[in-house]
Amino acid sequence: MAFDSLKGERIYVSQSERMFLAGDYFSVFRNDSEIPHIYEWTEVKSYSEQQGGFTIVTDDGESYSIPRMCFSDPRQIIRFRTIAEGQLSGAKCRLTQRILPPKYNYSAVDIPEQSFSSTCNYNEKDINSGSVAHMHSRTAKIVFLIAIIVFILVFAALTIFRGEFETSWYYYLPISAFSGIGVGVAVYLISSVIARFRFADFVKHDVSALEETVIVVAHAGFASIEKCVYTGMELIPWSQADYYFETKTTIVITCKDKSVCWIPKRIFPKNVQSDVSSFIASRVTAR
Repeated sequence: MAFDSLKGERIYVSQSERMFLAGDYFSVFRNDSEIPHIYEWTEVKSYSEQQGGFTIVTDDGESYSIPRMCFSDPRQIIRFRTIAEGQLSGAKCRLTQRILPPKYNYSAVDIPEQSFSSTCNYNEKDINSGSVAHMHSRTAKIVFLIAIIVFILVFAALTIFRGEFETSWYYYLPISAFSGIGVGVAVYLISSVIARFRFADFVKHDVSALEETVIVVAHAGFASIEKCVYTGMELIPWSQADYYFETKTTIVITCKDKSVCWIPKRIFPKNVQSDVSSFIASRVTAR
C-alpha cells in the first residue's frame, strides 16, 4: 500500500469522548473502556470528507465523525487523510474537490534518479490558467450543443408565432444564428469567470492549497504530493491518467477519477520544460 511509512495519527474528539488512531489499522478508543475497537482498513465501508470534517462508516454499521476542529493543525489533517486514503480504494471514498489528487490513486514504487522532480507552492496563475483551459476542454461540446438547441428553438418560435415562413425564412435564419451564438458565447464567458476563481476556492476550502508540494514525473508515473507527507516512494501510475493538456504556464494531467495534477512549468529550468512536456506526451493522450 502507498504511504505505509507514515506514522499513525491520533485525534481526540471531546464531543463523543473518543480517541481515534489512524495507522496500519483504524482504532477507536472510548473513555469508558480500556479496550479499543480495532478495524482493518478493509472493514471500512465508506470514508467521506466534508467541509466540517470526516465520516468513517465500518462494516459493522458504526459511523464515526471526526470534526476538523479536533485536529491540532492543517498538516495533521493532511497526514490523517493521506494515511486513510492510502489504505482505501477510490470506490469507498467520497471527497470534496481538492487541489491535489486523492491519495488512493497512488502506488508505492521505486522512483529512478533520472525522473523530473521539483517542489513548489501553487499560485493563482498556475491554477487559474490551467483551470480555464480545463473548463473549456470539458464544456466545448456542451456549449456547441446549447448554441444549436437555441438556434433551433428560436427559428421554430419565429416560424410558429410570426408565420410567413416562405417569405421571411431568410430573416429568421440570421436572427436564430445570432441568438444561438450569443447564448453560446455567454455560457463560455460565464464558465471562464467561474474557472478563474478556482484557486481562491481551493485556498478557502482545501488545507493543501498553501502547502509546499512535490512534483514528480517519472517512467512509472507522476505525483503531486504535499511535502509534509511525501516519502519518495509514491506515484500515480500512467494507467490512471485520462488525458493531459498544456497552457502557456501549466501542464495539467486529468486522472480517470476526474481529479487533476497541476504541473507549473516555472518549477523546471527553461531548457528542461520541453523535455517534461514531451515525456508526458509520450505517456498520455493530449486533448
